[in-house]
Amino acid sequence: MRNRRLCTALALLCSLALIPAMAAQVSVLTQHNDNARSGVNSAETLLTPANVSSNKFGLLNSVPVDGYVYTQPLYVPNVSVPSVGIRNVVYVATQHDSVYAIDADTGAVLWHVSFINPALGITPIPETLYSCDDIKPEIGITSTPVIDANTATMYVVALTEENGAFVARLHALDISTGAEKFGGPVALQATVQGNGTGSSGGSISFNALWENQRAGLLLVNGTVYIGFASHCDEGPYHGWVLGYNAASLRQTAVFNTTPNGNEAGIWQAGGGLSADAAGNLFVV
Repeated sequence: MRNRRLCTALALLCSLALIPAMAAQVSVLTQHNDNARSGVNSAETLLTPANVSSNKFGLLNSVPVDGYVYTQPLYVPNVSVPSVGIRNVVYVATQHDSVYAIDADTGAVLWHVSFINPALGITPIPETLYSCDDIKPEIGITSTPVIDANTATMYVVALTEENGAFVARLHALDISTGAEKFGGPVALQATVQGNGTGSSGGSISFNALWENQRAGLLLVNGTVYIGFASHCDEGPYHGWVLGYNAASLRQTAVFNTTPNGNEAGIWQAGGGLSADAAGNLFVV
C-alpha cells in the first residue's frame, strides 16, 4: 500500500510563529465545522491578513499514513490520552480502513486503529470491481466522520470486503483510545418496499458493494445520519439515508430516494448531510 503524506490546514501542520500554541482552541468536529456546512469559525480572533504570511505561517510536520485521505481531518483540543497526557489531537481516516489520532503539536501518532485483517480475508474493497476509478486504489473510509464532544465519541463508516462479501459498518470510537464503544461496530442494513430496478418480491435491500458512502456524516439530536450514492453509476443502486441512535447504535431511520426506480444517489462531492436548528435534514 502506497504511503501518502498528510498535510492538513488544521493545527497539526500549520501555525503562526508569534501565537501561543494553546490559543484559539476551537474544535472541528464535523465536515465544514457545523451542521449547516458553513466552514466558518465564528470565534476566530487571532488570524489576520497581516499575520498569515509566508514569514510566519507554514508547515510544521508531515505524517505518513497507510492510504489515501478523502476525508476532512477533524480536531479536538485538550484530549486526555492514557499514558500520554493532555494533547491537542487531529483525527484522520484513510481508504485503507484506518483511523489515526495525531498530536497536533508534534506530529506523533497517539493511536491508530485498523478495521481490516488480510490474514482472515478482510480488506478494503478494491477499485477493480468497478468500471471506473472514482475512488482509488481501494475503498475503505471515504466520508468525513463526526465527533460528539459530549461523549468523546467519533462515528465513522468503514467498508470492507470479507471473503467475497461486502460490508459497511458504523464504528463508534473513543477519541482518547480508539476503542469501540456502545457495543459497536454495527453492520449497515436496510430494506424498503418498492419495485425499483434490482428489487425482488416488492422490496429493495441495501447493498454495500454498490452504495458509495461519500457524504460526510451528520450528528443531530442524538442520531447519526449516513448518506449513500454510487460507484461509477453502476448498480442497480439507490440513494439511501440511514439513521442510527448515537448511544445504542440501533437503527432509527431509513430513507430510500427511489423505491420505485433507481439511481438518485446522495453524493454531495463529500459535503456532509446538513441540518437546520430544528433538526430538519437537507440532502442533494
